[in-house]
Amino acid sequence: MATLLNIEKLAKSYGPRVIFKDVTFAVNEKQKIGLIGRNGAGKSTLLRMILGDEEVDSGTIFLHDIVRLGYVEQHEKIDLTQTALSYLETQTNQPAWQCAKVAGKFELKPYHLDQTISELSGGYRMRLKLACMLLKDPNLFLLDEPTNYLDVHTQILLEKFLQNYNGAFIIVSHDREFLKRTCEQTLEIEQGGIIFYPRPIDE
Repeated sequence: MATLLNIEKLAKSYGPRVIFKDVTFAVNEKQKIGLIGRNGAGKSTLLRMILGDEEVDSGTIFLHDIVRLGYVEQHEKIDLTQTALSYLETQTNQPAWQCAKVAGKFELKPYHLDQTISELSGGYRMRLKLACMLLKDPNLFLLDEPTNYLDVHTQILLEKFLQNYNGAFIIVSHDREFLKRTCEQTLEIEQGGIIFYPRPIDE
């Protein structure tokens, strides 16, 4: 099984506060990982460093050439006057029929795609972002507290998608039931280190 992500001797501090110290781990193809830790432990910081949005103090984060990285931005700045279909087409360079097909996995109907984004509810906007990410065909994607922004039905659709997804992902969530239903391995951040458990969170 190919390795997608290598993190070696990672260190990160904010002033005197140590977030990570000498952290090393890898993520392989098809791993479904739940990332847990207390508030302020560094979960979101780790995702931002993997994305390249935040610098490391020392150590390396290496994404292999085969990686197609996906991420759903919770507070993405979007032109709300464009239609949902136009958003998918411009963001992914995929034809309209392919956009509509993938959007259908999240129960976005043709009439939803013809609406402007401003007309969509928060739940449907999140479905649109998930469809956009899927259209980019990632083999490793990151989700940061996704259930905070989802209505119950959208959460169920996301859970089904994650359960059937054939790639790898890392999910940050305080919702342990959600992690139990979607993740097969667990990473725990504790006192500047990361511990890998090759089992679901409840084990």
